[in-house]
Amino acid sequence: MIDVYNIVKLKPLTDSIVIKDISDAEYFSKSYGDYISNSRLKLINPDENGSPKKFFEGLSNNKIYSDALIFGSAVHELTLQPTEFVLTDIDRPTAKAGFMADYIWENYIGACGDNVGEVIASLEDSVFIEASDEIDYYKGKMNEEKINALKEKCEKYWIDRSMFEENYEGPTPIYLPTKMREQLKEVLESFNKNKKFKELLNPTGLLEDPVSMNETTILMDMEYTVTLPEGEKSGILHLKSKLDNFTIDNENNAITVNDVKTTGKYVTEFASGAFNFFHYYRELGMYTWLLRHAAAKHFDIHNPTVKSNCLVVETFPGYFTKTYELTKMDLMRGMQEFGWLLRQVAYFKAKYELQGT
Repeated sequence: MIDVYNIVKLKPLTDSIVIKDISDAEYFSKSYGDYISNSRLKLINPDENGSPKKFFEGLSNNKIYSDALIFGSAVHELTLQPTEFVLTDIDRPTAKAGFMADYIWENYIGACGDNVGEVIASLEDSVFIEASDEIDYYKGKMNEEKINALKEKCEKYWIDRSMFEENYEGPTPIYLPTKMREQLKEVLESFNKNKKFKELLNPTGLLEDPVSMNETTILMDMEYTVTLPEGEKSGILHLKSKLDNFTIDNENNAITVNDVKTTGKYVTEFASGAFNFFHYYRELGMYTWLLRHAAAKHFDIHNPTVKSNCLVVETFPGYFTKTYELTKMDLMRGMQEFGWLLRQVAYFKAKYELQGT
C-alpha cells in the first residue's frame, strides 16, 4: 500500500472557506463538477469497491439508481426543507422503470407543453434504447415488446405530471409510487414526533439561540504537494459538502452537525450496521472538520466543543426513531479516513499529470 502520508502534504486554505445556500441542482451541476464531496471520495476508496479510475470518471459516470435513494432524498427534503418541497399524489413507476420514465421526461417530454399525448405517441424506439443504456435497465435487450410495455407503464405518469405542472407555481414537487408515498407519510410523522430531533435541529439558548442552518453548502480549497520519483507536483483540490443541519452555539462555544438517516433495519442496529457499512463516520468526520474551519472564519468560534448526531428513522412499520451521538473515536476515525482518501486523490492526480496520462 502506498504510504501517502510521506509522499503527500496537504494544507487547508482557510481563507477560501465559503458558506452558501445553493440548490441541489446547482450543487450537483457542472459548476461544481470538479469539487470533491464525501460521495465522490467513495469512488476512490478500495474498501467501497472504489478505484482511481472510478474517481476520475466522476459521479456522473457511476450513478446509482435506487428507490431507496429517492425515498431518502424525499425524507430529507420534507423534514429539512418543508417549505421548498411538496409531495404530490401523482404515481411514479417503481424501480428502474421510474428512472427510465424520469429520464425520458427530462430529455424529451417535460418541455413539450399541451401536446404531451402527441409527443408520447411520437417517441421513437431510439429514445427508449438511449434511456435503457443510461439507466442500465434491460441494456442491450430493449426490444419492441419491452418498449411497448414500458410506454404503457409510464404514459399515465407523464400525462398526469404534465397536467399538474402546466400551470403550477409553488414548491418543488416530489413524485413517488403510491406505496412509497404512504410509507413516507408514516416516516415523516414518526420523525416529527421525536422531541430530541426537534431540540437538535432547533436548539435554544439562555440568552441567545444558536444559529441553525439546514441543507447548507460549505466550500473550501486544499493545497497539495506530492513528491514522486518523476518530480514534485503541487495543486489545489476543491472540496464541497452539503450539510443536512449544523448549529453554531456562541454561548457554549460549540458546533454540532446533525445528519438525517433512513434505515431499512432496526434503529438499534444502526451503530453496528449501516454506520460502518456506509462509512457515515467519514462523512461526518469530513463535515465537522469543514464546519470547524467555517465557524472560525464566519462566526469567530475557535477551539469549540464538536458534536455530531445521526437522526435515524426506520422505513418500515413501526417507524421507530433514535439519535446516535457520534463518539470522539467515531469522528477521529472519520477524519483519518477522509484525510487518507484525500491524499490518495492528490497522489494519483499528481502521478497522472507528471506521466502525462
